[in-house]
This record gives sequence, C-alpha cells and structure tokens, in this order.
Amino acid sequence: MNDTNKVTQINKSIEKWEIDKKRGTLAEAVADSSIDFKDTSQGIEVLAYAATARALGLSNRDLQPRRLSNYLRSGYLQVQLISSVILFQFRGDKGVSRDDLYDSITDVFPAVTFANFRKVLATGVDSEIFIREKDPKDSRRTLYRISEEMMEPLTVYFSSVVSDFDQLFTGVFDGALRSEDIDNLQAYIVNRMSITGFDEKK
Repeated sequence: MNDTNKVTQINKSIEKWEIDKKRGTLAEAVADSSIDFKDTSQGIEVLAYAATARALGLSNRDLQPRRLSNYLRSGYLQVQLISSVILFQFRGDKGVSRDDLYDSITDVFPAVTFANFRKVLATGVDSEIFIREKDPKDSRRTLYRISEEMMEPLTVYFSSVVSDFDQLFTGVFDGALRSEDIDNLQAYIVNRMSITGFDEKK
C-alpha cells in the first residue's frame, strides 16, 4: 500500500471529513464553509493552520518504537516537551530542570497546569523517552534529557514530517480542492512564515 492510499484511508475513516462534492478554488471553499469568516483572507488563514496541524499529525502514522508513537500521539504538550528538551541540550546543557522545562512549556501553552505537566513528563520518563538523573553539580537538582535510544526514531519522525509533508498536506484535501489551489495554500503558509525572505537577508 503506497503512502497516498494510507493518507486517503486515514481521512476517510473519519466520517466528518467525508467530502460530498468537489470544490474548486480557495475562495469557493471559504465561501461554502459553514464557518462565518469575516472575509476570504481570514478563511484562508484558518484553513492553512488547520491543514498544517492535521498533516503534521498524520506524519506520525508509522513511527516506531510504539511507546514513542503513542507518546507523540497523545497531544501537542508531549511534542513540545520533546522539542524543549532537545533545544536545551542543543545549547550545551547536560539536561534541563523540571522548573526550567515547565517555564519553557508555559511560554507556548500558558494554560498548562503544573500537575498535568508533571504527569506527562513522568509518562515520558516511564516510557524511556526522557532520562531523569541527578545534576552532577547539585545533587538536590534533577535533570531531564532525551534518551540516546530515542534519537534514531526521532530523526526518522522529524525527517518524515519534512519529506512527506507535501503528500500529507494534499491528502488532507482529498477531493476538496484542485491541486493548483492546494499548491497556492502551501505557498501562502510559506509566505506567512517569511521563509521566502530568508535567502534574501543573507
């Protein structure tokens, strides 16, 4: 079974994503939506974000080991925890304390309670995604770091997000938009992220 068929089956397994009729342009899709957007631009903005989040979620479909897959599928908080720990380690830290990690998470999700954060972090430790150990410089302090065993599957996951994104993004709109309009929506996302201006600033 190729990846396109996988994406189609995933989408069609969710009844509310079934498409009753084919739609043409982005403007028509926004106009035909049951959401009362104030204008076409707002509709495209919201559609672009929702489709991107959906496509990123689908990129996790074949991730191994299963404990990592299940952890990532549990929600955006889990993904942010992994990303934050990685970024702390990228700057040279041996690990990150629970308080510093919580501060990092609440920068992204201000409403996350400390109790919920602690529970999700503990699940990551139990699943051997994170390693918890004493700070060699201060035995009263506990540090969290990414398990070395997780680096290969995480590399596969992040690579698949990038390599499969076009196909997954297209699959989100199976039968709903013309291919050229899907390309237009992707271009819109790139422009909104100011990626196109990166080379010009060099």
